[in-house]
Amino acid sequence: MTASGTSAAKRFALGLAAVLILAAGGVFLFLHNRSWPEIAVPGLTQVNSPLSANDISWLFPAPVKAADFSRLIAVRDLTTPDPQDPAKRDPVWSDAAFQQFLAIIASPAGQVAGAGAALGLPPEAQSVDAWYVSGVRIDAGAPGLSHEIRGQFGQLPEIRLIIQPVIRNDDGTPKVLDIAAHLIFDFILPQQDAPAQTGCLPRPQPDLDAFSAIVKDAIALKTNLSEGRLGADMVTTAGAPLGVHPGLNNPATAARVRDEMKALLEKHISAQRLDSMAIAGLPSGAASPWIFLSMQKVPPGAVPALPNGGFVPVHGPTLDGQQFSQLLEHILKFPRVAPAPHTNNLNPITCQNAAVAANPPIAARHGVATADIFGLLPPASTAQIKETLNVIADPTRSHFFNTDCVSCHTETRRAMELLHVREIPGIDPAVMPNGAWDVRNFGWSPPAVGPAQATVTRRTAAETAANVNYIDAELLPKQQR
Repeated sequence: MTASGTSAAKRFALGLAAVLILAAGGVFLFLHNRSWPEIAVPGLTQVNSPLSANDISWLFPAPVKAADFSRLIAVRDLTTPDPQDPAKRDPVWSDAAFQQFLAIIASPAGQVAGAGAALGLPPEAQSVDAWYVSGVRIDAGAPGLSHEIRGQFGQLPEIRLIIQPVIRNDDGTPKVLDIAAHLIFDFILPQQDAPAQTGCLPRPQPDLDAFSAIVKDAIALKTNLSEGRLGADMVTTAGAPLGVHPGLNNPATAARVRDEMKALLEKHISAQRLDSMAIAGLPSGAASPWIFLSMQKVPPGAVPALPNGGFVPVHGPTLDGQQFSQLLEHILKFPRVAPAPHTNNLNPITCQNAAVAANPPIAARHGVATADIFGLLPPASTAQIKETLNVIADPTRSHFFNTDCVSCHTETRRAMELLHVREIPGIDPAVMPNGAWDVRNFGWSPPAVGPAQATVTRRTAAETAANVNYIDAELLPKQQR
């Protein structure tokens, strides 16, 4: 899910994730059913490229030992100077925003209509102290960077924190709860462009100066790491497949890299920039189904119940205009996906969607979803399955406003199960999704047995590739003038 505070493009795309095989025109090709072939992306894997995939998508190692807590960033510990009193520090996830997060989860918005299922956080996750950063995404523009998407939605640079609750077992070892949330911090200018079409929302204008400062600091982190200034080893990210960040994965550099990442975040994000949140969770005390829900910030006066502004749930853009949540059921229950999505990713890009006034009739939408290929047996031909998954994994064709959350969070596992894919070029094999119930696009997934595992999917890698290319082509040349 992407997100939007005052603009449609700010809505949370908790489903953005997967592979580094973005071809010209955004078409993904399969050559056989064991792996997706690599399609070269100019400037992405060159050793001398200013940025590589792991420089803007930071994945932390999943904690296993008690000592691993010191390698993580607790959300509670992320603070910035109080704008009214610089001598004080404020949390980037304010108590007010956290309480609204809990309230929305517990509200009717967290219930899936007609399915008898509702989100519910366990008591341990109802304290902000339990939440840790599992990943960070530095994104030059949600909901996508193609000219067509920016023309319809504007451009929303953001830093997205992927956060998960982690508790301590009796012996002090960590236990990762199978829940994830996103906190999205935006970098936009005060003025907005008019809606692209009647009934859509105004389009945000990117604050490219603020975002370029983030990129500059990310490059400095990469350079300091590769030149041995962050520990005993010189660690390069250039050309490395997307996975656990190489600097965090090296004991000689992990502590310093963690501290540098925390400092970068505290320099650029703040509670005032938090514009969207989302969750992928479960009913309290249950192992299924997965439930996805997005939230966005509204300004004071926009909603009578929130005179001072705050967060509200977001209608599912590919649902019927009334529903907020969508679920994925366990393998033995049918239908697997509810409500059934009505995607629009085969039509030309449009800002019209079920989350705004310009809600296109379901009959006029044209798209694909993984809901069409869930079942005991593949209901479609291999060619149809490949085409469906290629469309969903392509960030120039699919995004939060035309593709449902379940699709974006399951396309890689569907390929692994239906097409027997075991390798994806550009993704570290160690972080391929570890089971049928792993819906993490970028984060930690606890398996049925054993410790949690870091996970990356094809869509995350594809979006990361698009961001590296945009930054290399559009932002870095301007910085060098």
